[in-house]
Amino acid sequence: EITSGTPYPKLLRSRTSTGTQFFQAEEYCATCHLNRPLDTFDGLTIYRQTGHYSKLPDPANGTKIRCSICHVAHGSAIAPLLVSEIASPALVATFTVPANDRRLCLGCHPTSFGTFPGSVAYALSGHAVSSALTTETGEWPAADAKRLVGECQVCHAPMGRDNGSGTAIPKLVDATGRALCDRCHDADGPASTDTSSLAYPAAAATDLELLVAISPTATTAAQGRLAVYGTEATSTAPRALVGPREYRAAGPVGDMAVGDIDGDGDIETLVTQTNATQLTVFRSDALKGLTTFGTGAGAMTIAASAEYIAIADVLGDFNALPEILALDADADNLYVYRWDATLHVPVLVGGMTNPIPVGGAGRPTGIATGGLVGTAFADAVVTSDAGQYELLSEGSPGVFSVVQTVTTLAGPRGPSIGNVWDAAGVEIAIANSGETSDTVSVFAADGTLLGHVKVDAETGAQAWDTLIADVLPTSAGAELSVAVYGADGTSTVNVFPQATGGLDTPQPYDTGKGYGTGSLASGDIDGDSQTELIAGNGGWWDRDATKDMAPSVQVFDHLFSTLSMGAPLWSGGVELAGTAPALAVADVGGVGPSRHPVGAVAGAHNSTETPAFARHVECVDCHDPHEATSTVGVAPLAYGRIKGVFGVAITNTGAGTAITYGDAQPVVREYELCLKCHSGYSNLEGGRNIASEVNTRNVSVHGVEEAYTAAANASTFETGWSNDSVLYCVDCHDSANSAVGAVRGPHVSTAAPILARPYLGVLPGDTNLLCYDCHKRTVYFTGTADTGTESLFYAGATNKALHSLHVSDHGFGCATCHESHGSPTEDRIMRADVGYSLNAGGGTCDNSCHPSPTTSTYAR
Repeated sequence: EITSGTPYPKLLRSRTSTGTQFFQAEEYCATCHLNRPLDTFDGLTIYRQTGHYSKLPDPANGTKIRCSICHVAHGSAIAPLLVSEIASPALVATFTVPANDRRLCLGCHPTSFGTFPGSVAYALSGHAVSSALTTETGEWPAADAKRLVGECQVCHAPMGRDNGSGTAIPKLVDATGRALCDRCHDADGPASTDTSSLAYPAAAATDLELLVAISPTATTAAQGRLAVYGTEATSTAPRALVGPREYRAAGPVGDMAVGDIDGDGDIETLVTQTNATQLTVFRSDALKGLTTFGTGAGAMTIAASAEYIAIADVLGDFNALPEILALDADADNLYVYRWDATLHVPVLVGGMTNPIPVGGAGRPTGIATGGLVGTAFADAVVTSDAGQYELLSEGSPGVFSVVQTVTTLAGPRGPSIGNVWDAAGVEIAIANSGETSDTVSVFAADGTLLGHVKVDAETGAQAWDTLIADVLPTSAGAELSVAVYGADGTSTVNVFPQATGGLDTPQPYDTGKGYGTGSLASGDIDGDSQTELIAGNGGWWDRDATKDMAPSVQVFDHLFSTLSMGAPLWSGGVELAGTAPALAVADVGGVGPSRHPVGAVAGAHNSTETPAFARHVECVDCHDPHEATSTVGVAPLAYGRIKGVFGVAITNTGAGTAITYGDAQPVVREYELCLKCHSGYSNLEGGRNIASEVNTRNVSVHGVEEAYTAAANASTFETGWSNDSVLYCVDCHDSANSAVGAVRGPHVSTAAPILARPYLGVLPGDTNLLCYDCHKRTVYFTGTADTGTESLFYAGATNKALHSLHVSDHGFGCATCHESHGSPTEDRIMRADVGYSLNAGGGTCDNSCHPSPTTSTYAR
């Protein structure tokens, strides 16, 4: 077999199963050492991508078999066939191998490299000092063989590991991402913390979410937002809703619609803006849940502002995508848009009258879509306060227009489409808000009046919205649900079951006084395979504190032949009160509880990464397995669990965004880790620059980076806190699960955004409110501990604690007036748009919350 006249070293020869002969290099070993299911060798292709191949020289024995640097062929006292010495040229000085444990690896890797701190520092880490044991993997160990969790071989595969696509996993680790960490940090693993249970469950990927478009009155319109509630599939159905997670639109929030507008298989959420000719497109995002960042997301210019919006496939066209119907009630026009796949924006549909004049002599009051005239496409119904509704359909190919106008009773609004009458076909239900007797009408698809019904509600309350859906599982067919708006009186939801020849007696459910119930939706949001009814309550804002009510949503559970009204899911404080929120139930992606979604962006992490890098999160972004300990720290210094990781060095040169960023390798302070992703150091992708909010040069700030003496008196703080305390980010951003044994830290929380206690979606008087962890509730809510010298927000002439007046009496949340982290321009972490100024003897507030004249002045 020797063709060159020189025998191969060691007279080696081996054959593959097909008879191919090899005499040297790794192919020689691989003729026997195949890639088997239970072994720890993933084949030559993977091995040759590793540093153990590319960085090592051929051995001195001339065989070119680099395997022989660590392995001996004929036998060894150290399994699996490990050498007793590693010598030159692999190492300068010969190293005696004591055992197959970390000492083998540290013989070649004694000093720091990359994020590995070296053998001395590693010896102090939590992994290194742990006495916990884990099962050895591979073919050669005994079935019950164990090794310490701190041995290198537990996490690293010295010959490389295939990531599943023929590529070696970097850093010689044995599994990708969190899969490696979760092998020990699971329910029955050797680690004391089960982080595997915090992963977003795959079973929840298709769960429905409840979306709530919160639309406050014009005075506080800037507080508008999109709130999203979801569930976790790990719990038993019916599952409790968790949330809200909140997202901000480009401006004041109006109506909302959901649908796959671009045909990518994902549901988009569209929110109209009440004061501008634009809408906001929210898209699914693996990291944020929803996002307004990126192609085809965010603020989109449209031809006119829209008070109502719907998404439905109303036109037969080549791409079979749904159209966007935007109803400008102020100008009595319906605009029909189609998504442009090239420009990634909505564009007006051509070839027809667009906009379509609607409303007749009145103002449009609502829109509904559904199949009515029997074509393959949806139709639309637009109600008008002129006492009519108009049916729009594709009357001729490519032309959507009004095909019928039908007279109604007074104040028609809130139309819905569905099969709710025992007559054949699909019906149209309309709320008659201007009537006191025949408060709801049902029409056949052709416009024939089938009948009127009266809601069971408080005198003066108005039928406001309708919904046709099967929300009573024991009742045949769908029911007609009606939201009855009571303003500052009692609001109600009526559910009409079907009966022979029409509708049965309504089941009334009083939502509450001042609730302002005015919107409805339905869907299986708790996973029990039954459709729930959801009511949206706009709340009520009044100078009379006895009438104030925060907005909310209520879910109706099934109770045999009736419904059980669930407790309100509060949107927040009274500052959010206004129009009843638009509601939708849809699968908008993996939203779920607020979390750091570890592994959601695969393959993006590098242990020594510096900007620019793709946004992602992995366990090792926050935890260095070679240095992390359980040592506690003193804020702002880094504590043991984040020791060794890379971050950002912050130098504040002025207020706000006047910051110089550098590399912190490793971090010295906790905030250097958090701001690595949550600052201008990295690509924010539309996220907030928290570094600019906690900037020590700001006029006022929560002291995260260093001590800052706040204007608030030390006596207004709870025990353990003062006006010059330094905070860790995790003092606020932690798990809300306080159960014994629950994993702590900013991994996942039912209180968004990853908070230890609720801040969003709770009433300001809630004793569990996050702010009351540090700030005395007796000062800021009840006012019993507030005097002219405590919070300094005090009216001496009336002896009134003004925090208590706003928060307790009128129900305004902290975020009405205050930022959460800091303010570059305002004292006392005030919002810049509040218009508050403090002076030596009192203060002045000049915003529109106060009636004309809008300036309100107080003296202590």
